[in-house]
Amino acid sequence: MVQHGPADPDRVPVTRVEVLDFVGELFGHGPVPRAALLAAARAEDARARLHEVLDAALPDHPLTGLDELWRHVDVPEDLGAVCGLPSPR
Repeated sequence: MVQHGPADPDRVPVTRVEVLDFVGELFGHGPVPRAALLAAARAEDARARLHEVLDAALPDHPLTGLDELWRHVDVPEDLGAVCGLPSPR
């Protein structure tokens, strides 16, 4: 049976798009400490699963840019990538 209600947010994968929505604007002005990334996600009311992913993946040292963030936070680009759909670029 197919469920047509809203998806359980804890089961929807975290994506790069979602990460950027909550912490992306912190980059571009110098190194960003782990604590600042976690605080920004909290301040923006990110869902619990995003907090879990960031908390587990972020290093203790400041990140210098998005390339470094993606080396630590290994998530798909968007939900289309998870479902096997082409990226909307």
